[in-house]
Amino acid sequence: MVHSAAPGYLYDDCAFAMNAVPIETSVTPTAQAARRSRMVVAGIASYAVLAATALYLDRPPLAAFAVFVLVAAVLSPALRRRSAKAWCALAACALLVAWLALRGAGWLLLDVVPIIVNVALCILFARTLVAGRTPLIARFIAILESPERLRDACVARYARQLTFAWAFVLGAQACLLALIVLAMPHGVLAMLDVAAPRLFAPFWTWYLHVGSYLVVGAFLVVEYAWRRWHLRHIAHPPLPKFMLALVQRWPALVRSLGDDAPRNAQ
Repeated sequence: MVHSAAPGYLYDDCAFAMNAVPIETSVTPTAQAARRSRMVVAGIASYAVLAATALYLDRPPLAAFAVFVLVAAVLSPALRRRSAKAWCALAACALLVAWLALRGAGWLLLDVVPIIVNVALCILFARTLVAGRTPLIARFIAILESPERLRDACVARYARQLTFAWAFVLGAQACLLALIVLAMPHGVLAMLDVAAPRLFAPFWTWYLHVGSYLVVGAFLVVEYAWRRWHLRHIAHPPLPKFMLALVQRWPALVRSLGDDAPRNAQ
């Protein structure tokens, strides 16, 4: 005769099985952040392709559309959260893009993008220099290397100085780019029917869209070389390994941008 298990034991076994084998019911916050980051990167890459195509084919409407794609990519995390402010900002951008495209001023939108990028990054670095906040470079050092590295007074001081240097370089470049956009043949002065000074050659257009980003990359490499000499009393990873860590850990770096809590390393 076969005896069935008592109901209490059966339920206990089921409960044990459910606890022993966890069921993944949702995506982890880290996976969600990585997915949002990939969407932003894909959007920025799409913008770069569209902008290059517009420049090559001389298509102002395509240039305006490229800017709309860029704004949508930057706002995509907030759009996925159904943020009303983000959707209003995207709608306002769409209206502005359409209005300028109809006026044949699509190039102006594309030309302003490097200025906005440099101004935004300048503010991003500068705001972390306020008393009670951790300098942005110090946050990066803690994520890419270790928080213990910042216990070295020389490293902590260098992190603050480098944060200031980045803010200065980006701010100065934003001013230069604004002057270029102001005096370009299809720039702001031309839209206002004001005679622009003949100071800028076509080279400045390429500097606006290509050279300004190369300057940022060059500053990154030169700073790395200076850091290895200036802080030669501590070990440094090779440049390829440093760049790889920067790429791999950049979602954590982005998340740190919203952290303005007071830190020990100043």
